[in-house]
Amino acid sequence: MRRILLPNVLSETMIEECRIHLEEGIHRGGPWDVYPIDHLVEVIREHVPIKLGRKSYWNLECMSKGHDWHYDGCELDFEPNHMAWCQWSAVTLLSPPDEFEGGEFQFWDDDDEGSNAPQSLREELYRSLLIYPSGADNDPLLHQATPHTNGERWMLLMFFEGED
Repeated sequence: MRRILLPNVLSETMIEECRIHLEEGIHRGGPWDVYPIDHLVEVIREHVPIKLGRKSYWNLECMSKGHDWHYDGCELDFEPNHMAWCQWSAVTLLSPPDEFEGGEFQFWDDDDEGSNAPQSLREELYRSLLIYPSGADNDPLLHQATPHTNGERWMLLMFFEGED
């Protein structure tokens, strides 16, 4: 399994709760037992073996410059990086896609035989949850976020240790 896209996992109420966390200054490394983070963790656990270890964290992020091609948990040559502990990642788009331009989540997937272009998610990622493997020993997904303009593109990113 390379990736799992679970459509319409977040309700408008859940997205509003994430905005409240931002206003309260809870946006990186916050507690796992706040709504809707706790709900999303349970959904993820139904699909992959995650652990909320001391290094696991979530982040609400708006990064207009994007993020170049990378793996979570290892360098492009599969050498360990600052997140070598990370075995699973999950991401969802919190901003309606008509409120910004650009900002695609692109990835290369070995399951796409014969493909010579990356796949892109934008509208599909709104309120949906993408779960994908990370770390050199877990067949990580090569991905990037393209820059966005004209608005804000808020994402919820979650990074997990694997189960023992």
